[in-house]
Amino acid sequence: MRYMLLRRSDPAHEAGQPWSASEREALAAYTGQMAEAGILRDCEHFLPSAGGVRLAIADGRATQAAGPFPDTQELIAGFAVIDVATRDDALAWAARWPAGAAGAAEVEVRLSGCPGGCANVQADSEPDAAGRRFAILLRSSKDLENETPVARARLDALDQHNAAEARAGVLLGADGLRSSAFGARVRLASGKLTVVDGPFTEIKEMIAGYWLIRAPTLQDAIAWATRNPYPVGPPVEVEIRQLADIGAADAVTPAGQRLSAHQSEAGVRAPPPR
Repeated sequence: MRYMLLRRSDPAHEAGQPWSASEREALAAYTGQMAEAGILRDCEHFLPSAGGVRLAIADGRATQAAGPFPDTQELIAGFAVIDVATRDDALAWAARWPAGAAGAAEVEVRLSGCPGGCANVQADSEPDAAGRRFAILLRSSKDLENETPVARARLDALDQHNAAEARAGVLLGADGLRSSAFGARVRLASGKLTVVDGPFTEIKEMIAGYWLIRAPTLQDAIAWATRNPYPVGPPVEVEIRQLADIGAADAVTPAGQRLSAHQSEAGVRAPPPR
């Protein structure tokens, strides 16, 4: 089963505070353990939201709201995608995410996949490729949280678009996230670990899917997000965040994985070996 571990942000991250050597080592050790266990599919970290933007998209037009965003505790600082046997396994790995200098961390655990069966795209982070890397984060809605059925034609159109963008080297990764009813939040504070099961009530603050793209500028990423054929809406709300390159943690992303049959049919390519 594939899960996405969403690491919540904190004031230090939003302020752009540099990572200490010990924090880098702890993260590298953590992701290295995932890689050694054969479960790690991707691990990414975001730059502060000051460089991001939120879009409300309808009828091919986007209303923009530039960062920084005030709701720091609801922002995402980074994520990992893992394949594990059970939800409990995913929770156990989430609980091990390094807390950092603050000694506190919150990680949301979400089951990956589209209820209608759309193909995911596995990330390809070629270090010598040109352009910045951005995440397009689809905000949830009542329909997405309730997993209201989506017309097969819309999902097929999305698969075809994703496959074409992946072949062009623009789309690096994409997947949906199931309802938060399948998820949980793991919190570490003052040495105490707590687990809160979903579903969660703050629907518009949750992520329902993501696309990882390579684009020359933020404006190019905005244009890409505006024309993307989302499986829901209009309107659609997304958050665009630039991905960070942090050296050692990036280096532990594993070699290419096998594609599912659905991915192969859609023409989505696997990452090359490192």
